[in-house]
This record gives sequence, structure tokens and C-alpha cells, in this order.
Amino acid sequence: ACFALVLMLLQALGESGLPLGATLGAATGALCGLLLVRRALPGLMGAPQVVLVVGDDRAAQAAVRALEEGGEGAWQAVSVPHSELRGTRLAALAKAHEARHLVLSPLADRDSTLSAALLTCRLQGCDVYEAGAFCERTLRRLPLDCLREEDLVPEGPRTGVQLKRAFDVVVAGTLAVLALPVGLLVAAIIKLTDGGPVFYRQERVGQWGRSYRLWKFRSMRTDAERDGAVWARANDDRTTRIGRFIRKTRIDQIPQVLNVLVGDMSFVGPRPERGVFVEQLKTQVPFYGHREVVKPGITGWAQIRYPYGASVEDARNKLEFDLYYVRNASLFLDVAIIFHTVRHVLTARGAR
Repeated sequence: ACFALVLMLLQALGESGLPLGATLGAATGALCGLLLVRRALPGLMGAPQVVLVVGDDRAAQAAVRALEEGGEGAWQAVSVPHSELRGTRLAALAKAHEARHLVLSPLADRDSTLSAALLTCRLQGCDVYEAGAFCERTLRRLPLDCLREEDLVPEGPRTGVQLKRAFDVVVAGTLAVLALPVGLLVAAIIKLTDGGPVFYRQERVGQWGRSYRLWKFRSMRTDAERDGAVWARANDDRTTRIGRFIRKTRIDQIPQVLNVLVGDMSFVGPRPERGVFVEQLKTQVPFYGHREVVKPGITGWAQIRYPYGASVEDARNKLEFDLYYVRNASLFLDVAIIFHTVRHVLTARGAR
């Protein structure tokens, strides 16, 4: 898919050096190949791999739930209560289930009586992980019930800050130029349809808890929040006719490139939230404040991995992906997120 997008971009810029027919043929072939691979992948992968989850506390339950809900059928979680393990029983269970992976809750991980059994499991070819580390590695998320405060302490100084900033400026500047005609057209339609302001400016919480004004094209009525701040919802009746369209196509987000250019935001990062919601979520969702370590973004890992959220439970689930991004942020991950964002925009996935 990335190859096809690059080919089309080079053709549009006149840099491909190939005839139009050859470029379209190569792009079509790449997309067809992707669809065929996706269709054949479940059969090639075979049966799901068995994961033995040891523990009966919240961390173990969270690991099982995360594997069942987010594993896309690749994993079969088998729960083993910690209290029932004696002697070599763990190794026998792993062998009986032909488990490829052994996942320990924090309590089981600290149980020294399991050392011999864990060694036997490793010798049998079974990989052993702590629950949080396994979910981070395989599901690309950090289940909150598997986390400890020390897990979120950076291992060293954050590198690549200048490179990320340069990347943000280049991408945001390019998008601003390319989207200028569309932006002018949308601005004119918004002004002509109801005569209200074109832009919607709102206080959001940024890096280290600092507030800034976020810019968007206005998609709601001017009196949308006369009764106070509320979560956005599906088929929100407060949106205007043009507002429904620009929200679904994400065109309303285009003015946020201004926030990126002045340094309030990054192109990729956690979704910026309003202060009133942030204070509420910090009291109800553990570790919520840790997402402020990085700048908020126009798009992000949670935005492409989880549908639009409008509740505390949704915020909790999205935080697990945000924390993964905070721990694993890199330029390569940013580029991957942008490619996935383009796909989501083209399919109008997750818009509200």
C-alpha cells in the first residue's frame, strides 16, 4: 500500500520517470497483491498460538482480555490461577497445551518458587514474559492493569527531538500548501451557509500540561455548547450540514497545521483534550497525566488503533495506546502512523 502511494505521489509530481499507464499498473498490482496477502494470511498462519497466562489478579485478567479483544485471532489465551501451581505443574501445563508463550502477572513474576518451572518451560521452547511486556510487544498497547509506576520511567534522555521537530515542520508546511485551495473553499462555504465564524478556537492541554489554543474549521453551530462542555457523539445533532462532511473527511483538522508550525503540537502524538476533561480523566484513569510527556498530535497511534471515544472507558482504552507511543516514539513509527491515517481518511473510518 505504501509502495502504491509513493508511486502515485511521484507521478503527480512528475518525478516517476514512468508513463502514466505503467505507474497506474504498478500501483494497482501492489494494491491487489496486498489484498491477496491479507486474504491468504489467516490460512498461512494456521491455528492461533497458545499463550499461558499465569495469575488470577487484575493484571492477569487484563492480559487475557487484551489478547482476546485485540489479538485479531492470532493468540489463544489459557488462564492458569497462580494459587494452583505446585512444583513442576507449570511446565507440565505448558507442554500439555503446546504453549509458545508464558505470560506472568506481576505477583507470579515475583514468586521465587516458580524459578525451576520457568527454566524448564524455557528449555521446552516456551518464551516467558511479564504481562505488560508481552502486551506491549505483541499488541502494541500497555494495559493499565498490567502497569506499575516504574514501568513508565524513561530509561534515558529522549533523543531525536530536533529531527522530529524538523519532520513536523516539513510535513505540516507541505500539507498547508497542498490543502490551501480546499481550505479556502471550505472557509467560503462555512461563511456563506450560516454567516458565523470560519474557525473554531478552543483551549486544549498540551505538553507538560501547558494550555494552548487549537484551531479547527468550525463544524458545529455557534450555540453548540451553550449548556457547557460535553463529549462529542455519533451523529451529533449540533453539527452543521457542511460540518458533518468536513468532520467525516477530517478536513476540519487542517487548520491544526498552524499549531504544529508554531510548536504547540506535533503532527503525530496523543489527541489533545480540553482542560475540563483532562482534570476529570486524571482522577478516574490511572497514569493519564503521563501522555503529557509528548506533544499532542493531529493524528496518533491511539487515533488509528481505536475508534473515536466519547466516554471515560474509551479514554482509558485509548490511553493504553498513547502510553505505547510515549514509550516507543520514533520517526519510523510517525511515518507508519501517517500512512495509516491516510488510509483511514480515505475510508472515513472512525470519524464522528
